[in-house]
This record gives sequence, structure tokens and C-alpha cells, in this order.
Amino acid sequence: MMEEAAYTEHETFSKRELFIGLFLVFSVLIIYWQVIGFQFISLDDTLYVSENKQVQQGLTWEGARWAFSLSKQGEVTNWHPLAWLSHMLDCQVFGLNPGMHHLVNVFYHALNALLLFLVLRLMTGSVWRSAFVASLFALHPVNVDSVAWISERKNLLSTTFWLLTMFAYFFYTRKQNMVMYCLVVAAFCLGSLAKSMLITLPFVLLLLDYWPLGRINLPVLRDDRARWYSFYRDAGRLILEKIPLMIISFVVVFITTQSLKLTDQILATQLVPMGLKIKNAIVSYLIYMGKMVWPKDLSIFHPYPDMIPVWQVAGSLAVLLAITILALIKYRKHPYFIVGWLWFLGTLVPVLGIIQAGLWPAIGERWAYIPYAGLFMALAWGVPALLDRIQHKKNILVGCASIILILLACRTWFQLGYWKDDISVFSHSINLDPDNYVAHVNIAATYAGHEISDKAIHHFNEALRIHPNDALALEGLGRLYYNLGQLDKSLRYYSEQVRYYPNDIIANFELGSLYADMGDLDNALRYFTEVIRLDPEYALAYHNLGIIHAKKGDADRAIERFESALKLNPNDAESHYSSGIVLMNQGQVDDAIDHFNEALKIRPDLVGVRNYLKAALNYKKVDERIADLESQREYKPYDPDILNTLAILYSSKGDHDKSLEYLMKMLELRPENADTYYNVSCIYAKSNNQAESVVWLQKAIDKGFDNMELIMTDKDLENIRDTEYFKALVKKNRASGAGD
Repeated sequence: MMEEAAYTEHETFSKRELFIGLFLVFSVLIIYWQVIGFQFISLDDTLYVSENKQVQQGLTWEGARWAFSLSKQGEVTNWHPLAWLSHMLDCQVFGLNPGMHHLVNVFYHALNALLLFLVLRLMTGSVWRSAFVASLFALHPVNVDSVAWISERKNLLSTTFWLLTMFAYFFYTRKQNMVMYCLVVAAFCLGSLAKSMLITLPFVLLLLDYWPLGRINLPVLRDDRARWYSFYRDAGRLILEKIPLMIISFVVVFITTQSLKLTDQILATQLVPMGLKIKNAIVSYLIYMGKMVWPKDLSIFHPYPDMIPVWQVAGSLAVLLAITILALIKYRKHPYFIVGWLWFLGTLVPVLGIIQAGLWPAIGERWAYIPYAGLFMALAWGVPALLDRIQHKKNILVGCASIILILLACRTWFQLGYWKDDISVFSHSINLDPDNYVAHVNIAATYAGHEISDKAIHHFNEALRIHPNDALALEGLGRLYYNLGQLDKSLRYYSEQVRYYPNDIIANFELGSLYADMGDLDNALRYFTEVIRLDPEYALAYHNLGIIHAKKGDADRAIERFESALKLNPNDAESHYSSGIVLMNQGQVDDAIDHFNEALKIRPDLVGVRNYLKAALNYKKVDERIADLESQREYKPYDPDILNTLAILYSSKGDHDKSLEYLMKMLELRPENADTYYNVSCIYAKSNNQAESVVWLQKAIDKGFDNMELIMTDKDLENIRDTEYFKALVKKNRASGAGD
């Protein structure tokens, strides 16, 4: 790690740089190649890829519009459209092959290591120091999170454009023309579209202006007025250069914040008190520094502690102030120290958790991806300076650097193995911290998905032991017990979830669905109505309300709810199907047929709809036959055959009153016809009027109806066979010999 001569514009990269670049790329590929056999992780990967239908469609205009939209209905996501487009491209090319998605992350990490080396080489002129920084970046195990976690594509992609912005900025400082400045702005915009982490990049560029670019010299107090004037002039010019980037940063922050608000991801201070956030932010700086030196206890998620002792906060603050003061004192002699240190401090600010969105950990190793580059630079330039007067310095540095990189590579290899699937990654987190409720919830969900119910219940209960009102654990137990058929237990956990989170749309919906399955239509109606109050555009809730109203016999209200569902989602096959059933029962056969056809057009495999369509078409034929017979009655009002046929047809439609009307007219014409009395009995049975059915059945027998086999097997009389009336009638008539 020896200092080389400063860069000149006309210098070209040598075979040495080529060798270092190949070393960086192949080192990353060799260590990370094992990810080709890894799976999607349930935490976030499902949201970003494996269960995201929009992303799985690949690159489309509709997908692009969705990616740039602020609010994605039913989803909890940040605004990073370029990251979404990257995932869509993966799905377009590789489908849902998780290994290939992982390899794309590896490619970006290798590219970032290479870019970091090249840009530092250009800016500093130092080959080996730049190579060491890039090697630490490539091989450090803290970066495993960013590479092995598919949903962290945004981190990798934004870093790529961060480094490309630095490239463009370097050439801009040499050319200083509008074309180069536009390239700086373009790269910065693309990086901001991948992740808003780039909001600190203008600040970093100001640091680089001081070192290594040397575009400004910091004066000391004893310098004369002219020196100070020159400093203020240069500082103003450099800050002015960054104003467009700062404006872009503010716009990105505003858009991202609005997106988070629209999807209710800004966490209230009562979940994590502001005092605890501030204490954790201070202490986390030292935790990150410690993990850089000794990378242990690396986990996918680190829950917030219940409290942080004052002595830890005071001690951390003292250390941070001491290092900062030392950097300020040495800023002229060792400019890389203050630049690297302020790079680290500043780039961590957006992820310290003062403002939180979604499920926010106390620290996240993935968030050190860019900040560590600052510390790596301070080390790569600072350690050789400390050993400046030691003999054999070069050999010592080369030997130590080699040992460090080998150890880091081995540690990264083993750390990477924990990421092969859900069981591995979350078991590792639980082993590190048995009270990691997030790990318990996620591994429980994985076990539940594999139908290993006992382990799932154990881990869900562990999560509730640590965090008694954890929404995901309550929901998980509710769903698990529902699948096991233990509806009472399921009801208990869903009710608890709604009690803790009364405005949780999904919790209210699941509770409404559970009550509907249990036959408690009133409570089902209550919770589905609450879902619509919370989200008036929740189409499935309208559909389920339509089902409830239909079961309660309120056909008009049911149809109204189905229409609302279809207005929100015209491609809802289930709502078309359900509308068709209700309309058919109301006699609106043509409308019912239209809905059945629409349902089949959307989902040709929808179970049952073809049978209903066939029945509706037959029903329509019945109506046409009835209309024909009714017209014949105008000139044959007392034709027994017409009356009998009309009675049968109306019965097949379920219009029992009309059927009885024609049967009674038949009896007026033929009062001794035993078959007509029997048919009246059947109509009363189908109308659930059991007592009247038995009376008319007795009349039929009295009139000579003697087909006891038909009486005992006719489906129309099923409704009365178990009644005492029927049993008594059969016993009476068998005793008297009727039907023999």
C-alpha cells in the first residue's frame, strides 16, 4: 500500500490495474457463487419479487407506471422505481429462478468493488491503497446482507450510480463543462431513483473537493484576510455546484415521504420512543465501527433494545467527539482522515432511525455498505502514515493486508451460508438473540408454510412472549389454527389482533372471513363493513359483503355490493359469478347469463360457473315455454294439460305460489284427480310447509293415489320424510292397507 504519484490526465491504466480489477471481480464471484443454490427470503423478497404479481410480469409499460407511482394499493413499499424495474428485468429474463436473481446481485457487488477501485485510483493516484479499500469493500462480511438478500438490490444499484456519479464528477472537475455536469446530474438522478440513500452524496462530493481532488484549501486562524477571502469564494462556488443535486435530493425525500405516508409506513413515536431512537443512533455508530473491526453477531434483523444505559450513550458520544476533534486537528497533515471519518458519519445519518418507515431495526449491516467506504479510506491511507518510520513497512503492510483479506474472505464465506433459505437465516438470528421476535415470526411463518405446525406454534408463541401485541404473530396463529380447523382458537388470535390494531384492514378482513365461515353473518357483516370504512376501494370486501347479504336473503343489497366490487375491479370473476347466481334466483336470467359469460371469459377454469350457465340457459328456455303456454291460455283458459304443464314449469323455477295457483285451477276442473293432490303435496314440501304437505298427501291417498314406492323415494318429499306427520301418515295408511 505505497503512495503513487498523483494522477495526470494523460496517464492510462496499466496491466497492474487490470490484474487488480480481475482479482476483485473473481474474488467476489468465487466467494459468492454459492448463492446460485439459495432461495428467496420471506422477509421482503416476497414483497419485492416472489409474490409480487406486477414485478413477475416483467418489463411492461403498465409495470413502469406502477413502479413510478407513489401508492401501490395493498402493498407496503418504498419509492425506488429503478430498483423495481431492475427486478422486473430479472423476471423477464430468468422468471422466478431465485439463484439467478441472487447472481445478479453478485454481479452488481463485483461491479461496485471494481468501480470503487477505479474511481479512487483516478482521484488519488494511489493504486494499492485504492485496491485495498476496494478489496475490503468486496470481501467484508458485513456486506453479505446487501448481496445475499435479493430485495437489497436497491442498495447495490444505488451504490453503482453513486460511484458512477463520482466518476462523472471527477471528469467534470477536470473539464468543467456543461456536458460533464449533465452526466453528474444524470447519474445522481438514476441513483436516487434506485434508493434515496444518495441524498448524502452532495455532502460527500464536498468532502472529496477538499481531498483528494484539492479544489479547496482550508485556512487556519492565523492566515491573512486574502486567504480567508479565497476560501469563502471557493467554498461558495463549490456549494453552488451542488445546489442542483441538493434540490434533487429534497425532491426525492419529499416524494419518498409522501409514498410512505400514503402506505401508512411512517411509524409513530409510541412504537419506538424518540428518546430511544436518539440514544440508539448515537450508540449505533460505535456498533458499526466495532463490526467493521470484528464482524460478529451479523443478523438479518436487530430488534430495538428495551432501553439503552446512559453510560453507553455518554461513552459513545465521547468517543465520537474525540475522533472528530482529532480529525479536525489533523485535517491539514492527514486530510484523508477527516474526509473518511465525515463520510462515515454523514452517510449513516439517513438510516439512523430518527425517522422510521416500516419494520425498522436498531441497526442494519446492509446500511453500512456505503458508509464503510469512508472508514476503509481512512484506514488505507492512515495506517501507512502511522508506520511511516518503521523499517520494512512495505512488507509489513502487504503481509497484514493479505492476512486481513484472507480472514475476511473466510468469514464472508461462512456468513453467506446462513442465507441459503428462511430456516437457516432466521435460525441463525435466533441463536444470536433468542429474543429476536422478528426472526421468530418469520421462521414460524416458514414452518407454517411447510405444515410443520408444532414448530410454527412454538415460534409464534415465542414472538408473543417477547412482543405480546405483535401483529404478524397474532395473524399467523389465527391463520394457522384456522387451517387446522380450530376455529375458536383462530377467532381468539384474530380478535386480539383487531383489538390491538383496530385500523388494520387485513386483520378486520380476516376476522370477517372467519365469522362468515363460522356462520355468524352479523359479525361478518360488521367487520367487512369496517374494512370498507377503512379502505373504500377494497374490492374483495364488497364481494364478501355481497355474499353475506345474499345469505341473509337481501338480494338487492347483495347485487349492489357485487356491482361495487366490479366497479373497482372489472376483472373480478368471482363477483361476476356470484352476481349471476343472485340474479338467476331473482329471475333476471339474461343478466345472470351475461355475468356467467364474463366470469368464464376472465377465468375459464372457475369451478361451478359452467353448470350455473347451463342451468341459466335451461331456465331461459323454461321462461320461453311458460310465455308460450300463457299466450295459449288466452284462448284455452281451462285446458288441463296447459294448466298442469304450467304448474310443473313454475315449480322448476322455484315459483311455488304460481305453481300452486295452477294446481288449484286443475282441482277445480278435476276435483277427483289424485295425481294433482299429490303434486300439491310436493309443492308444499318444497316450500318447507311440512304440515300442509302431509295433509295434501293424505288427500291424495284418500283419492286413490297408491304409489307408496314413489312416496318413499320422491326427492320432492325429502323435506317431510323425517317429520312425525309423515311417519304417522305412513303408519296409518299401511295399517289400513292403503297402497297395497
